[in-house]
Amino acid sequence: MSPDLVRDRARAYVAEMLGWKITDTVHGFTAEGSSFAHRSIADFRFESSGEGTRAVVDLKVERAGGAGFMLFDVGGYYNIQIRKWLDGLQAGIHQTLTGSQEQTLVPPPPARSKVGACLFNGCLGFIVVVFGLWILVNLICAFVGLISGTLYLWGKGGTIVVHGVWARIISALILLGAAFVIWRIKRKRRN
Repeated sequence: MSPDLVRDRARAYVAEMLGWKITDTVHGFTAEGSSFAHRSIADFRFESSGEGTRAVVDLKVERAGGAGFMLFDVGGYYNIQIRKWLDGLQAGIHQTLTGSQEQTLVPPPPARSKVGACLFNGCLGFIVVVFGLWILVNLICAFVGLISGTLYLWGKGGTIVVHGVWARIISALILLGAAFVIWRIKRKRRN
């Protein structure tokens, strides 16, 4: 099977199924689009190898997107996507070679540990919720400290209690810092 046939079927699959913008390169093509609300660029390269063609896909995904910040490929989502693309490419080549329009039975990708992914996502969500509650409690304490002159700061090493003028100054600084962060977030969303 020639690399040109594989490249043409891959281009057709990416254009039809994903609707991404395609740019030709020397060894294949580059596709740009969005995957799971993150801007993505996929580099497809096709090389002759023995009796067939070797397809290589390099996927680059922005860490920050509409679905939040992604430190790494949680649960193997993008690995599964690439596997689906290659399975779709295989099915398209099969249809081209046999001339049939029937759906080929491409086996689904092997199931990953969904229990492990759910546990990891649950732990990550728990950490985010606990951190958010900690921030909320400290903001409430800063507000109370500004009014009453007694500031309680909750932390891992215990509770710090500050009285008097220093409590009001620290409370004001905490509230000003929170207001600044909220202002920056709202300003960034407008842009």
